[in-house]
Amino acid sequence: MCILINTICLALTWYDEPTYVAAIIAPINLAFNIIYTIEAAIKLIAFGKNYFNDGWNKFDITIVVVAWLGMILNNVGLNIGASTTVIRSFRISRVFKIIRKYKNLRILFNTFIDAFPQLTNVGALLFLIIFVYSVLGMQIFGKVKLQGTLTVHANF
Repeated sequence: MCILINTICLALTWYDEPTYVAAIIAPINLAFNIIYTIEAAIKLIAFGKNYFNDGWNKFDITIVVVAWLGMILNNVGLNIGASTTVIRSFRISRVFKIIRKYKNLRILFNTFIDAFPQLTNVGALLFLIIFVYSVLGMQIFGKVKLQGTLTVHANF
């Protein structure tokens, strides 16, 4: 449930958003940073030195540290731009931790990963078709004179 709310809050950010939306989302992001920090601290205490043997734990602690660093830099006044949004969006990838627990979901995810190389072949074929039709359109309609609704902004 926590991951779902976190994902929704991260999806609510957009360019030139009103200040009241940013004022509502900022404390929620702080709360999630605190929750994930507490989770990482508990796991670090429980596992000790073995904490860093798991790749997901390394990922979690990296996200927590970088999120706090980005939040501190923003509060100090150093604006590091859109990279804080990118860092926060990595929190969404924590959803993939669920895959380890559910066998059917893991099978579905592995099937998608195995089919991905074939999808690149289909994508390349679609790109080739679009490219051929664009060249054909340029050859057929490239010499049409600008008039009426055909302007410098709407032509081939």
